[in-house]
Amino acid sequence: MVNSFIAWYLFLAGMGAGAFFISAVVDLLLRRWSPAWLEAAATVTDGGMYLGPATVGLGLVFLLADLGYPERSFQVFFTPSTSLLTLGSWAIVAFIGCSVLALLVGGLLETPLMRRLETALQVLATLFAAFVILYSGVYLSAFPSVPFLNNALVPIIFMLSALSTGMGMLLVFGFVTRDGEDVAPGVSICLRADGVTVALKAIALAALLLWAYVSYPESLSAEALATGRLAGLFWCGVVGAGIVVPVATELWCMRRPRSLSYVVGAGAAIAGGLCLRYAFLLAAVRFSAVTGGAVTFWG
Repeated sequence: MVNSFIAWYLFLAGMGAGAFFISAVVDLLLRRWSPAWLEAAATVTDGGMYLGPATVGLGLVFLLADLGYPERSFQVFFTPSTSLLTLGSWAIVAFIGCSVLALLVGGLLETPLMRRLETALQVLATLFAAFVILYSGVYLSAFPSVPFLNNALVPIIFMLSALSTGMGMLLVFGFVTRDGEDVAPGVSICLRADGVTVALKAIALAALLLWAYVSYPESLSAEALATGRLAGLFWCGVVGAGIVVPVATELWCMRRPRSLSYVVGAGAAIAGGLCLRYAFLLAAVRFSAVTGGAVTFWG
């Protein structure tokens, strides 16, 4: 059975970084360009400035719990290394630091110097958030001994999932904290953007499974997801909650713009993102050099 800590770490770090990235990009664009549709979107996305670092920070706690011992945690951060795990850990710390500093500076005196400093910190935080979004998928795809995950589609799927769950968290946050009439125009715009993200994720998932079956007809991982022991988690969680429900609610809300059912799709997208991490980690197997048989890679 896969260690739950690593799945929650990948989920929270991706979702938090995705929420912040969306929020920061909208905010940075508004500083130079202010069309009505972007201002409307900001009513939904601005919560990511706070939610992002808090959620990624919680993910970091799960990473440290997965490492198990304090000395192992210090080794990850302070041992000279260019491994993706070390780079990713430092990127998370840098992201949290820059994003929190940007919020603090933004709350100080409104002067040109402070404004430029806040912008610089926010740009750095956005770049680090992009790295956090990308690196987990790259890290999982970097093991040649795990054929199913050793594919360029895996980072793409994790990136799209991070953006989709991040948007889902922003939509839920807006639903809980804002008046429905205030955020309705922004919700419509965000749902359209998320619909594109979810559609691309569905295509990438289908392509990954097809590639696995064509390239490795004996692929135990693909079989476990499609028809085997993980089929329920994959079809109900990853596909149903993560793709079908969000798309269905988004289409419904496009026909009825004032409908609040979008929050159901947003919550389902978040649950589907967690299921995706669990499904991929549980499906990952490598081949033992000793026995020649398949063994679970993450235990």
